Formats: sequence, C-alpha cells, structure tokens
Amino acid sequence: MTKQRSIKNTFARHFVFILACSLLATLITWGFLVLLLGYLFNHDNLLPANHYEAQLPVISEYAKTHGDSIMSMQGQAELEKVIPSQGINYLVVSPEGESLYGDLEITESLTRQKLLARLNQTHSSLNQFVKYVPIMSQNGEFIGVLLLGYHLKVTAANPALNPMITFGFLAFFLTPFLYIILFTFIFGKRFSRMINAPLQQLLQGAEMIKAQNLRFSMTGTSSITEINRLTNAFEDMRHELEHALEREWRMEKERSTMFAALAHDLRTPLTIIQGHVEGMEQMEGEAYANRRAQYLQVIRRNTIRATKLLQDMNTIAELEKMSFRLQPLPVDIKEFADHKTVEYTALCKDKNITFDTVIKDNRTVKKPVIFDPYRIIQVLDNLVSNSIRYTPEAGQIYWRIEITEQQVMMSITDSGIGFGQQQDLQQAFKQFYQGNHSSSRQKGHSGLGLYIAKLLIQHHGGQICAENNPSCGATVRFIFPLQDTYAIQTK
Repeated sequence: MTKQRSIKNTFARHFVFILACSLLATLITWGFLVLLLGYLFNHDNLLPANHYEAQLPVISEYAKTHGDSIMSMQGQAELEKVIPSQGINYLVVSPEGESLYGDLEITESLTRQKLLARLNQTHSSLNQFVKYVPIMSQNGEFIGVLLLGYHLKVTAANPALNPMITFGFLAFFLTPFLYIILFTFIFGKRFSRMINAPLQQLLQGAEMIKAQNLRFSMTGTSSITEINRLTNAFEDMRHELEHALEREWRMEKERSTMFAALAHDLRTPLTIIQGHVEGMEQMEGEAYANRRAQYLQVIRRNTIRATKLLQDMNTIAELEKMSFRLQPLPVDIKEFADHKTVEYTALCKDKNITFDTVIKDNRTVKKPVIFDPYRIIQVLDNLVSNSIRYTPEAGQIYWRIEITEQQVMMSITDSGIGFGQQQDLQQAFKQFYQGNHSSSRQKGHSGLGLYIAKLLIQHHGGQICAENNPSCGATVRFIFPLQDTYAIQTK
C-alpha cells in the first residue's frame, strides 16, 4: 500500500530531491570539467590569473633604467619586447598627462596632479587594472609615466584557446542553475502525474453527475492525503445524491400510489352519496319519509368519511413540507392527561369500553414538559380512534404515560383483535395500509392515521412502534426526548 503524505510534505520532499539531485549532478559535472580542462591545458599552456601581474616588477625595473629611450620613442620596439603583446596593454605619457604612444585606452583626462598621486599604485579602470610606473632619466629626474593595463583571469598561453576557457568557466557557474531547472521539470512532471489522475477522475465524475449518471464509484488511490480526502468526499457526495434520487423516486412512487388510493377511497363514499341522492330524488310523498331519513344518515356518514380523508391528506401535505415547524409549549402533563381522559372516556361509552390512564413521573424535579400539545393530541386521537374501532364491546383501553429525566413515553394498549400478521406490524405505519381485516374499509379506515402519527413523532425527534399483546389486542408506543427549550426542530 502506498504511503500517503500531505501536499506540504510531498512538495517539500520533491524540493529536497531537486536540490540533492542538482547538487550531485553539479559536483559530477564540475569534476568532469576539471578533468577535461586539466587534460586540455597543462601547466605550460594554461596561465594563472596573476600571470601578467607577476611580470610588472620586471617591466617597472626596465622603465627606471631605460627612461630616456622610452620617452624619446626610439625605444618603443625594445619596450614592446619587454611587455607581453597579448596580456598587457601600455601607454607612455608625459609628466603633464599627454599621451605619447601605446595601445592602452584611457577615457579620463590625466593631469600632473593625478599622475603624481598614482605613481607606483594600481587603479581599476574599464574592468581592468592599471599600474602607474614612473619613468626616470639617467640623472634620476621624473620625466614621464608608463601605464600598464592587465586583467586578473586565467588565460591560455595560446590566445586561440581562450574561448574554450571562457566556455569552461561559464559552464562551471551555470551548471547548478541548469540542473535545478532540469530536475524541477522532471520532478514537477512526476508531481503533476500524482495529482492529475485523481483530478481527471473527479472531472469525469462531475461530467457523469451532470449527465445524471450516478452509477459509478470513486476511490482514493493517490499518495497525497488531501487528494484522497477530496476523492472520498466526492464519492460520499455521489453516494448521498444516489440515495437522494432513489428516495425521491420512491417518494414519487408512493405519491402516485397515494393519489391512486385517495381516488379509490374517495370514489366509494362519493358513489354511495350519488346513489342515495338519486334514490331520494325518486321518492315522493310521506310514505318514503323513513327511507329518506336512512338515506340522509348514509349520506352524512360518507360525507364525514370523505371529509376526514381530505383532512388527513392536507395534514400529510403539511407535515411533509420542509418549512413545517412544531409549536412547542410547556405542558402540565397531569392536567393534559386528565383533560384528554375525559374526552376518550366519553368516546368509549357507545361500545361500553373502559378507558384508564396511568401516569408515572420518575423525575426528581416535577416541571412542565415541553412539546407541541396540538400535534401530540393528533397522535393520541388517531391511536385511540383505532383502538376503539378494533376493540369489541365491553373491552378495555389503557393510556400509559412514563416520564424520565431524558424522555417521555406514551402507549395506547387495547383488548381488541390486534395486528393480524407480522406483515401488519411491519407495514402498519405506511400510507393507506389497512391490514387484512375485512372490516377496515367498511368502518371508514383510510390507512393514514398511523402514518400521520409517525410523521408527528419524528418531528418531535422520537420513534413510534406497534406490537401485539401476549393475550389479546395491540399496543402502540411512542417516545420522544425531553426538550429544555422551545426550539424543537423538525426531522
């Protein structure tokens, strides 16, 4: 497995490799140049940098002993025999600074004061050194100045070989920079390959997502940590997008199924209403008074059924909106339970069903519980109405409330027929699921009550489940966490 490093460490390693390789290659090249120059130029034809400077004392001594001939220009030929023609330029000037002869170029004007000040001294001029040598007569008088110009650099005894020396020194000084450029290109190309492959993979993935194709996967295979993290994050994003699209597809399918079920469930009461209205239109006289009353009751029941179904659909549409928010309030749980117990007891009277409530508060400090009372009432109303629907005459329904320091638990337990099969327990909270009871539709059960209850409990941050009791009946239990503030977020 390739060891992963950060971009910073990878870049630093490449930089060190560039410097190390450049240094090694430079040393090898320098050694080769030294051997090559040593082979081409031995001690006889390679002159050191101070070769011409070392000849100045001889020339100076000649100027002191042959001053008269030098100043009369009759000794120019003899003087040029003493001065090397290739490495030293000269100029003979009078004591007042007037140029007499020679090939040394002086750009400044020379005066007697300058000449006297520079006698026996060396000054730099035009990238060369100029030695001011006094010229003395046989009587010891100062009669002129000999200017000797020279360079301090290694040269060849044969001037034709000087370009090779220049090239050698130029190569010597430029070699490090050339190798740095070369190895920067080599390691830069290698670094580019390290990041180019995953970046191309990311670009291809982006194009595939743009084309709405999420059937691909990406894995981080680069040796750079940040690149792998980017690739893995991209893969996580693609995975989430894929799941989001699948969820959207399922929701769309469920929505289509829901509308189909809604149309079917609405069609039944509306058909009944239409048939009874048409029947009533054909009834005339007092003889049909009782039948008209029966028809009106049927129309009323089916109108209520259709209205309830539409109300449930509106509730679901509201709960599934992203903008939906609960309205939490501090609730006195005992007062809340007492009030609802009175209502549910009245609803159970028609079937002579006993309704009991048990509250168990395990908290050390009893204080109001924060939740949305209107929405929790919706949940309880749906659960209790289901229990009443499936509980036989003289049955029992229990409402149990238990509060701890962390959560609130409520359950509705009845002695009814329960959930028929394991499949009913697994799908009880799905839209329009009505189980296998033949009386479901006859009792006006649309299959939306438990689904609405599930959505409301999820918005409270809780969970809801159903189970059959060991003896008979069923229990639907939901739990939601205690909130310290009013800010209950939707889930």
